[in-house]
Amino acid sequence: MLQVENLDVFYGSYQVLWDVSLDVTNGEVVAVLGPNGSGKSTVLKAIMGLVPIRAGRVIFEGSDLTRVPTHEMVAHGISMVLERRRLFTNMTVRENILLGAYHKSVASQTKDRLEWVESLFPILAERRDQIAGKMSGGEQQMVAIARSLMSKPRLLLMDEPYLGLAPKIVDQIVQIIRKINGEGIAVLFNEQNVKLSFGVSNQGYLLEGGRMVLSGTGDEMMNSDVVRRVYLGV
Repeated sequence: MLQVENLDVFYGSYQVLWDVSLDVTNGEVVAVLGPNGSGKSTVLKAIMGLVPIRAGRVIFEGSDLTRVPTHEMVAHGISMVLERRRLFTNMTVRENILLGAYHKSVASQTKDRLEWVESLFPILAERRDQIAGKMSGGEQQMVAIARSLMSKPRLLLMDEPYLGLAPKIVDQIVQIIRKINGEGIAVLFNEQNVKLSFGVSNQGYLLEGGRMVLSGTGDEMMNSDVVRRVYLGV
């Protein structure tokens, strides 16, 4: 489904990714684990076209999307939940969600998409007229996920979906990821916590200092001596 091949990414003259490769198979949940500064958010931004790629390729369903602009990615079936949600906090829940259906490829399906998204998140239907900035962090994350699902993605990228959330809310987001995946949508997300990364994923990658150092199934990564030594320090 998705092949990321040998990415090199720079911020100005500073290189942040070296020869990074990963794969996402149709219907999978894939996690990228890494500490702060490892480049895991940059991997997702590079896939989405938010940062320029110096070398390497992004192939999705057989098409080379390496130079496709970000605003066109949704037409190819990829959407992204940004780190820290990035909602329009003075707008209502419904208004924020509807922004996810801006592209002409899904604009005609807005009503059906909205009904489907609200069936996944009943609380958002109940609070459709609430100002988004007055919701809790977990509720705002649901709005951000719902907005991304409006574009009818086949692959959903999630940049640190658990960041800043209480443990109880994190459990809810884990269940939401599983529910989204159960609808046939592949999910690629990044995280710093080993259990939260690999406990929910089919496949996992370990990123250190901008380089991929290990990959395997979720269970293999969870129990890897390399993960324990390199990441956990045990």
